[in-house]
Amino acid sequence: MAGRPRKLNQKLEERILEAISDGLTIRQVFELPEINYNWSSFRKELIKSEDLMMRYNQAKQLAIDLELSSLKDKRLELEAKIESGEIDAKAGQNLVNLFKLTIASSQWSAGKIAPKKFGKAAETLSIKSDNNQPLSISWSKP
Repeated sequence: MAGRPRKLNQKLEERILEAISDGLTIRQVFELPEINYNWSSFRKELIKSEDLMMRYNQAKQLAIDLELSSLKDKRLELEAKIESGEIDAKAGQNLVNLFKLTIASSQWSAGKIAPKKFGKAAETLSIKSDNNQPLSISWSKP
């Protein structure tokens, strides 16, 4: 990017957020020729604008939903190929193991990006007292 840096306008913001929600990584988004903007400048804008940060987080959550849906489609396709005999048992087992790693990686990423929705916190039970304070239970070893 030579010369004066491009200003972030509404149209460019929307294009960046759209690319993120389509599942592109940050690096992929800012390598797109039509973006002509850089991550460093965008990050500064995120820090300055609470609204932009909220929309950025929503775009990342949409990308997670897309990825998880895509993984489900791939799993169903793999199951159908194994069941039909199109893929032999040994190759199928190797693909299943690879798929498990892919899913685990996606679950970890989802948990980091949206912990309330996909993280370990979503699996915990929170009990609050009458005055809406967390209930605390402690014990000591004998």
